Amino acid sequence: MPLTPLHLGPALLAGVVLYRFLDLPTVLAGSVVVDVRAALVVFGPLDGPVHGVLTTFVGATAVALMLTVVVFALPDGVQSLLDAGRLAPTTALGPVLAASFVGTWSHVVLDSLLYADARPLFPLAGNPLLREGVVFVPVYGGCLIAGLLGLAGYAFRRRQTAGARPV
Repeated sequence: MPLTPLHLGPALLAGVVLYRFLDLPTVLAGSVVVDVRAALVVFGPLDGPVHGVLTTFVGATAVALMLTVVVFALPDGVQSLLDAGRLAPTTALGPVLAASFVGTWSHVVLDSLLYADARPLFPLAGNPLLREGVVFVPVYGGCLIAGLLGLAGYAFRRRQTAGARPV
């Protein structure tokens, strides 16, 4: 997806719906970090296809594992900033690791639906998830709708948790 922010919509919705099981900041980061390599190709420092090794389940798995390590290595000051956006205490290994996988793998699935140069099942050739024809509108629209639902759900959960805090 050339507009990486669209990947945030499904990730936000998943993070809000599964807020007790997924670390919200991690699932959001995982949904966009896969495009680091693509950005380097588009803006010139790297050559090759836009959707390279990171847009595969193998590559996304490596990114998810690295992201999990990075989240645990963040300094306390950064963790406290992330805590402000969390809907539940999800900083244990399980929710962070699950969020890393949901974020990165959802990115692979979305890109694989749209782009012929994506090879999600690398090292196997081809893209069995590719949908020929005009699928950009439903996929982009679905991402936008998921983002709006995610924002609404996030606001609802924040109000819910704010009212539940002890005085």
